[in-house]
Amino acid sequence: MALLANLAYQVIRKPTELFFPVSGVLHKTPAETWKAYGPIFIQHSTATIPPEFLAALAQAEASGNPVVHTYWRLSLRQDAPFDVYRPASSAVGLYQITDGNFAQARRYCIHRHRVVEDGPWNDPRSCWFNWLYFRVVPSHAAEMTAAWLDRQVNAILARHRIRRASPAQLQDIATLAHLCGPGVADAYARRGFRLASGQRCGDHDPRAYLTKLRRLAAEFRAMRKQNG
Repeated sequence: MALLANLAYQVIRKPTELFFPVSGVLHKTPAETWKAYGPIFIQHSTATIPPEFLAALAQAEASGNPVVHTYWRLSLRQDAPFDVYRPASSAVGLYQITDGNFAQARRYCIHRHRVVEDGPWNDPRSCWFNWLYFRVVPSHAAEMTAAWLDRQVNAILARHRIRRASPAQLQDIATLAHLCGPGVADAYARRGFRLASGQRCGDHDPRAYLTKLRRLAAEFRAMRKQNG
């Protein structure tokens, strides 16, 4: 009975866990991810965040699965009886957007490949209906992720007065902002695009993750050229 109460509490907190029974069948190969979402990646790309990078990040984070969920873990904290068994993270969807990042990213949208901020409903230059964004909707997830990362990367460049950076360096900053947070990405740029010795981001090795993203981005870039 206690376990059922625990599970019910966690599902109320994170309703997307209800997708668990069907989540596994939605995993995709890179080719399937591009076929399913390529137009979305292109539509929501920016000068800083290209389509192949959005595709690579979606593949690395979720294998192209829009309702992928994090693993669950046990906790023995006596002050949190309903957290004995719970999701390891609040991350949801194609880009594993956490609650905190969702609160920030949903303030933005992309109009004609440019990032725009939420504003009055009658202002044609602002975003509209951002409160309807859902992390499990691929187009919403791609738009929010592209906009948030574009803002983070350009803020870092401006802060350190970096006027020349290659597309690969911009994407590396975006990768680290996503994986490790803006602070690590900022330090990476400040050091001349170098990670600190022994740098870790939680359970992740950022160097291995960067290598993976670069490889996937190159793969998706080739697909895009092949498909015209």
